[in-house]
Amino acid sequence: MQPGTGPRRRVVVGVDGTPNSLAALRRAADQAGQRDARLEIVYVIPAGANGAAEASGYEMLNMAVRHVSPRGLDRPADRLVARGKAAETLVQLSAGAELLVIGARIHSGYGNLLGGDVVSYCLSHARGTVDICADQRAHAAQPAAQAAGRSGACPPRSQGVK
Repeated sequence: MQPGTGPRRRVVVGVDGTPNSLAALRRAADQAGQRDARLEIVYVIPAGANGAAEASGYEMLNMAVRHVSPRGLDRPADRLVARGKAAETLVQLSAGAELLVIGARIHSGYGNLLGGDVVSYCLSHARGTVDICADQRAHAAQPAAQAAGRSGACPPRSQGVK
């Protein structure tokens, strides 16, 4: 099979501007590069949101990409502001993707790094692998991770399922 003639390889990442979602974007961009896959960067707004919210969403996605990769991503990436419930929309959009990458809830309780409704829904409903990322700088309760130099990246044992 010639390159480009088979099914399109995809990595989908949910981004909302939080430190953990930026860590997820870093991870997704890296994984897309390793897999020679197209990167799909998604921000979800409520179904009833107006056009201004959608425009702000695209602006936030562009700022997130610039923050993570000031010189630009090294591969093609689609930016999408989708409407709906975040968890359900991410699962739907990741159907057929090789990987869905999302950030852990930023204010999860001690011992519950992967907390949050979006995380639990995606883990139980996504058909493919799900990676959960946390920006270790955002979690002062985890000094060992910071001392190990993993600041701003997914924990080395990100949650993969299925």
